[in-house]
Amino acid sequence: MRKTLKIYFTSDMHGYMAPVDYATGGRKEAGLANMIPHFQKDGNTLVLDGGDTIQGSPFAYLQAQAGSAKLFARCMNLAGYDYVTLGNHDFNYGYEYLASYLENLHAPCLCANIADVTGRLHVLPSAVKVTENGLRVGVIGICTDFINVWEKKANLTKIRVGDVRAALAPVYEKLRPETDVLIGLYHGGFECDVKTGRVLSTTRENIGYEIARDFGFDLLLTGHQHMALAGAEIAGTHVAQTPANAEQYVEAEVVWEDAAAGRPGRVVGCSTVLHPAGGITDPRAAELLAEPERQTAVWLDTPKGHFEKPLLPGEHLDMALHGSSIADFFNRVQLWASGAELSTTSLGNEVKGFGTDVTVRDIVSTYIYPNTLVVKEVTGEALRRTLERSAEYFDTDEAGKLRVSRKFLEPKISHYNFDYVMGVDYGFDWRRPEGSRVTRLLYHGKPVEPEQKFTMVMNNYRASGTGGYEFLRDCPTVREIMTDMVELIVRYFEAQAEESHFRK
Repeated sequence: MRKTLKIYFTSDMHGYMAPVDYATGGRKEAGLANMIPHFQKDGNTLVLDGGDTIQGSPFAYLQAQAGSAKLFARCMNLAGYDYVTLGNHDFNYGYEYLASYLENLHAPCLCANIADVTGRLHVLPSAVKVTENGLRVGVIGICTDFINVWEKKANLTKIRVGDVRAALAPVYEKLRPETDVLIGLYHGGFECDVKTGRVLSTTRENIGYEIARDFGFDLLLTGHQHMALAGAEIAGTHVAQTPANAEQYVEAEVVWEDAAAGRPGRVVGCSTVLHPAGGITDPRAAELLAEPERQTAVWLDTPKGHFEKPLLPGEHLDMALHGSSIADFFNRVQLWASGAELSTTSLGNEVKGFGTDVTVRDIVSTYIYPNTLVVKEVTGEALRRTLERSAEYFDTDEAGKLRVSRKFLEPKISHYNFDYVMGVDYGFDWRRPEGSRVTRLLYHGKPVEPEQKFTMVMNNYRASGTGGYEFLRDCPTVREIMTDMVELIVRYFEAQAEESHFRK
């Protein structure tokens, strides 16, 4: 006899609950409220989420300023989630904000390598659910342990994040013989190409390929990389992943065949399909979100500043080659806020830019990360290495045409790992071998010496050494500025009474 299990999976929704385009204020066919009508749930269905749920949108930013993620929990409850796990960004706004989400959420939170040392937040390693047709379905949650690298220490004082593999192994060994279907719910991506096995990254940030290869999950649902992936298999494990911002969800179907003629019961089929979050909006969610979204729109449309001419983005490659007025502005804000001698910043994969009149909507749609600032003492050698890492962004195709290096496109697109530095005069020759592409590096017109020391301000993500800048992690920290960059940009506008401060 065959039994079927249906699964709906979301991940990396990043605070997108309503079908709203926050960059324009118009409607967008995305958001959890648009997915709910598609979740046709019965006794043989699970609804699962892979984390990064309560951070990432202007709506989420405003909820965080109010100190509560309860609205996200209420939306998730309307969707009927059975289990969720945590993503690295769910910690960005601190313990109490995360607690307000989990304590109002009906679904148990599963994460084998994350624990609350106080015992307040009930994060379990795994769960087993017996479906209406009798299937014993196990779910194990897990999250990239690079949280320890990226997250502010103040946000982890009550949280312990353990090694992914070390935490996963004993839970898997226990559940595998006790379940008919075993699902991995992993907030992490793939370090290898899922089709060829070619190594894309040697860090331990993402080990989805390793997990699929070395553990016998029937289905591994992944996140973090924002990669649209369905219908793939690694070493007998079916794998899937959603893109970001609640634009798509995964529908999976697992088919089990009961034991017969001396043969044990087994999974005989598994399929995964990605669906867009379009169409009807759940009326309950729409009603719940209407007033908070109206308040968000009012806040977003608040005027904050003026430029004499627009600061608009170009193609990422062109901006990396010729500079970006948007990156220059971010660097000016960082220097103003920190008093450092140098500043380094980056741009998101998607950049809105600024018109002449600037609203909060423009700010949060252009600086999209919840970053704070760190001032580091860097040597001339560390500065050169910073620039050399950025110079790895450039590559050429077979015809010799300049292009973005695959290092910044795989395993996920990461234009944000190209840094723009202000305070020194520098130049690249991308035709030279990596490690020797910085051809000019001057400070006040004089060559920078390897042992020369500078104060350099950067966001907390870069200060952690991620993105290929590991050497920055070991540079002495001079001070930390624990105010969110969006708020600093707002303060910068408010502090500049004369338009001359904004002129190029």
